[in-house]
Amino acid sequence: MRRVWTDRIMWGLAVIVLVAAAIWVTGGIESQAADTRKDREAYYQQLEREYIGRVRDYLEGQGYRSSGVTLNRIVDSDGQRSYKVLVHHGAICRLEEEAQAEVLERIEGLGFQEPGCCFTALLLR
Repeated sequence: MRRVWTDRIMWGLAVIVLVAAAIWVTGGIESQAADTRKDREAYYQQLEREYIGRVRDYLEGQGYRSSGVTLNRIVDSDGQRSYKVLVHHGAICRLEEEAQAEVLERIEGLGFQEPGCCFTALLLR
């Protein structure tokens, strides 16, 4: 009778140890995944800041000082990123449509070349 009681305790302790080990391993994997996501997000934030700087430099070089530049992003569940750049400057708004399209196309072309990223530039009126 005593032997049955100690066997149950030993099995119970073994189960507890295995469950604790599984939780520990799972937590470590989730922590690494979170760190990877944070690193990736920091990487893209740096690319976005650099892109906005290139757009502002380009616009200033074209004579459009103090242009309003806004960058919005959408990240799909697949990790695909769509960026929308809104540009505002009165002189650009007064250009002919063909010239506006050329400026916006150039701004889209300044985007960083990462797989799964696409850029759309629009004129805010």
